[in-house]
Amino acid sequence: MSTLPFVILEDILCRLPVKSLKRFRCVAKSWCFLIDSEYFIKLHLRRSMITNSNRNLILGGLGLYSVDLDSLDKAQVIRPPFYYKSVDIITNSCNGLVVVMSQPPVLWNPFSRSYKILPDSVVEYPTELESYSKTAYGFGYDSTNDDYKVVKVVEFRNKISHVWMCSETKIYSTKSNSWKRIEGFPYSLPFLRVHWRVHVNGALYTLVEDPERIHSGEFLKILAFSVETETHFEEPMPPGIRLRDVGVNLDVIGGCLSVVCSRISQVTIWVMKEYGVKESWTTLISIKSPLIDPHDFMKPLVYSRDGNKILLNCDDKRLVLYDLRNKTLENVNVDGLPFVFYAEVCVESLVSIDAPDEVKKHGPRKKMTRRSSNKSDDFLAEGFKLVL
Repeated sequence: MSTLPFVILEDILCRLPVKSLKRFRCVAKSWCFLIDSEYFIKLHLRRSMITNSNRNLILGGLGLYSVDLDSLDKAQVIRPPFYYKSVDIITNSCNGLVVVMSQPPVLWNPFSRSYKILPDSVVEYPTELESYSKTAYGFGYDSTNDDYKVVKVVEFRNKISHVWMCSETKIYSTKSNSWKRIEGFPYSLPFLRVHWRVHVNGALYTLVEDPERIHSGEFLKILAFSVETETHFEEPMPPGIRLRDVGVNLDVIGGCLSVVCSRISQVTIWVMKEYGVKESWTTLISIKSPLIDPHDFMKPLVYSRDGNKILLNCDDKRLVLYDLRNKTLENVNVDGLPFVFYAEVCVESLVSIDAPDEVKKHGPRKKMTRRSSNKSDDFLAEGFKLVL
């Protein structure tokens, strides 16, 4: 039996799903060394993103499930290798990693099954007796330092009036394996599912109420937090949106920031085509009755492979495909789907959660490692268009 050239072997392996790669580590020491190397981990992730392969939905709410986006045929139960609360809440996926909102939180790769229980983070802010606290989490990737960061915001509110008083913000870094305290978040955060779901271009996004405009029709604004610079900044809302009697949510679709506006019997989804450019806000879809029921809300998930359809989470109870050309809506039948859920798009990856000195830094092709790794880092920092 002849031996395959290394270049061909590498090309074959980087196309495979994570489950197969974990199994193939046992074939030979050279295979194990390659698959575990930082070079190959980024090569595999980059190829999956470019080719829109090895992509899944992670469903939470009543247990944890995964659904293969290429087939959309069956929901598979996921059993994490660690203890977690019965309410299955996870953050957005970032390069194949999620944070499970257990106590303490767990950084987890659902497909390689590696995980890291985050160290304790004690609240340092002195609290008054008449206040109570709530905690929200965010998760993002710092491409400048090739570091994954968890943001923890503890808010303090008055026990009687429930008015926001102040907050304490800490950041956990996988590289340092420690928390550090930074400037507190300047606004009250919405506590829907206790985390930010939107991560685009190295920043976390949320909607906040501007107290100076609380009585106007433009009291909401988009506030972002950069996990790279660890600073806050604002992004412009889509033009012409009147917020009275309208439900507004932030999402991400195809690597672009999106705003979902829900009225009775109508849902409109905007996307920011050029990152940070106000004039690039564009209406992606507008769905009206009778295609949707009154008070239905939609969460955009992913484009179809040909870009002509969008997979949507409808009312956290069903998946639907919206045809951009024909303006039609069809249900997607997935066996084993729980009757209520929320969904996050997740690409399979080999990204390690170990401490930096535990990770093999170079693959067999050492001359290519530095150049390829830098290109991969640049790619991961950019938005990418997920498709079915």
